[in-house]
Amino acid sequence: MQQLEINIGAAQAETYKIWVGSGLISKVPEFFDLSSYSRVAVLSDHNVAPHWGATLVEALSHRAELIVIPAGEEAKNITTVELVWRRLLEAGCDRKSLVLNLGGGVVGDLGGFAAASYMRGVDFVQIPTTLLSQVDASVGGKLGINSAGVKNLAGVFRQPRGVIIDTDTLSTLPKRELLSGLAEVLKHGLIRDADYFTQVCGLGEAVFEPKNLEQIILRSCQIKAEVVQADELEGGLRKILNFGHSIGHAIEILSHARLPAEHLLHGEAVSLGMLAEAKLSELAGFISAADLDHIRAGLQGCGLPVTLKQRFALEDLLAKLKLDKKNVGGVLKWTLLRALGEAVFDVEILPELVEQSLREEFA
Repeated sequence: MQQLEINIGAAQAETYKIWVGSGLISKVPEFFDLSSYSRVAVLSDHNVAPHWGATLVEALSHRAELIVIPAGEEAKNITTVELVWRRLLEAGCDRKSLVLNLGGGVVGDLGGFAAASYMRGVDFVQIPTTLLSQVDASVGGKLGINSAGVKNLAGVFRQPRGVIIDTDTLSTLPKRELLSGLAEVLKHGLIRDADYFTQVCGLGEAVFEPKNLEQIILRSCQIKAEVVQADELEGGLRKILNFGHSIGHAIEILSHARLPAEHLLHGEAVSLGMLAEAKLSELAGFISAADLDHIRAGLQGCGLPVTLKQRFALEDLLAKLKLDKKNVGGVLKWTLLRALGEAVFDVEILPELVEQSLREEFA
């Protein structure tokens, strides 16, 4: 087992730990003084609960109330949050209760949001079970739900009491889900550590071997922790974590308006978004055509999509981009690559360059 410590807030006074290793779900009581909480609730979804719900509840000596919500991005809404609030209330949870979010990014985002707003806020712990949530969503305290066709329209910043990453949970994931998480890993390399990007791409199929995954998760958490510690509330540097997500979120939302079989996973959409935004970085004069080719080859070599098989109207993509939360006064603000391993944020780009990027990458 390995661990990191995150120090944030005023004078970095708020501290919590991230634990990474095998068999950690059954050891949760060793990490926290559960006797200090009046009630403990475990929030999971229909996909994860059958695999790991009983293991966690048993580790808690059956003191926990298990709340199971529908799985998938479609459940990440205020209706599901209200269901969680109601179940917490029925279980007798008060302001001294603890919520353990056991699941992927949807459970972590929604569960954290529900906990942060229940009775004006109760403590919560993130126990991410997908590679995507382990390297990204569970770290940094960004919580939210979708509404009005916009991803993460409603949300808050609130840090967890801790993050427990049990690598055993990855054994139940299909390869497509693992690849989705790998997109965020590669993003960390592109914005902060070019050698890391090249190293991960060079592992090939060995990237998913347990010994490699543990080190990859740890390094990605280190990168995200460095950024979050410097800018908790996304006033500046933290915006670099949005690379690939403006276009990626637009593609993801549009894909979810189609048949379920055509839905893109978050990491798949982010892979496409990173490529398009790397192209935009080239058009803006930041990176070279050779850099762009290196990024494309790296994503493709890892099994991530680099071509948009679905067809979306350009005006639909542009309409979704205008709803991006990073925009100010109707002006699109971009996170782009100044170089491999170095990102720059709040970049204003001519609309015709954005359209050119989308046409050249997705035509």
